[in-house]
Amino acid sequence: MLKLSNQSFKTVEKNLKKIARPLDIAHFNYHFQQGDEQAFIAEIKKYQNEDGGFGNALEPDFRLPLSTPMATSIALRLLKMVDNSNSAQTIIKKAITYLEKSYDKDRNGWYAVREEVNDYPHTPWWHFDENKQMTVIDKSWGNPSAELLAYLLRYKDYVKQIDLDSLVKKALKNIQHKKEYESENEIYCYLKLYNEADTKLKSQLKGSIAEGIKQLIEYDQDKWQEYVPLPLDFVPSPERERFGVSESKIEANLDFYVELIKKNKESLIKPPWGASFYKEGLKNAYQEWQGKLTLDILIKLDDYGRIER
Repeated sequence: MLKLSNQSFKTVEKNLKKIARPLDIAHFNYHFQQGDEQAFIAEIKKYQNEDGGFGNALEPDFRLPLSTPMATSIALRLLKMVDNSNSAQTIIKKAITYLEKSYDKDRNGWYAVREEVNDYPHTPWWHFDENKQMTVIDKSWGNPSAELLAYLLRYKDYVKQIDLDSLVKKALKNIQHKKEYESENEIYCYLKLYNEADTKLKSQLKGSIAEGIKQLIEYDQDKWQEYVPLPLDFVPSPERERFGVSESKIEANLDFYVELIKKNKESLIKPPWGASFYKEGLKNAYQEWQGKLTLDILIKLDDYGRIER
């Protein structure tokens, strides 16, 4: 079992804080240094718009300032960590209001982004197809609708208009009727829904999520340098449900991350999908991803006790 040494951790921290967004630095400080949660919340709030939704390049791969359900799902993912705070609850309440307004009745869910995304720098997978009236991401209903449902269930006291029972039925139908699972990102969203579900809903979701993971997970360690779904993507912390994911592969994945950080010149994690998409108006996004991905991996290592501090 490999561990990231204290010296290596300090090197990562130093380099991460040189290039990461203020948001990710505040998140790092909150998680690792018992930092001020209000400072973290304040950084999240900077991405919120007047309508309650989030935009402003919170998702680095599209620079649209306007609110989108996708960016709002990312914000709520962060706010959940600090939602015992009154200031966070105020932000969350406004975000739920936005989600109710942006809810698409015909889809019985949300589209990830709006067509104005094309007016700003964005990677190809976020391009809005005007003929299909959606992005390629929207082929998978659960991304982000299943994750957004998770937050509506968690903060149901703020929900005034959406029929949550109907939305739960839609989420179940979407995943239970699949024979082939094509999107790991959709499964990640369903994992977040599972974490907020009651006992009954958990039992209804569990088998389908497990099957999706079984079909999608990459156990071949020779491919882990590529953009593939790894064991820790499905089981990011030790207290999480395993869904049949191999314990030995979880441990191997942790070793892989320790080695990856050690061998990288600056101890930072680069996007495995490469730098070729990040030109002109997206140059900042590549650096932002390095900060975010490095932080995400450090948190996983810490949660599994793989950092000497």
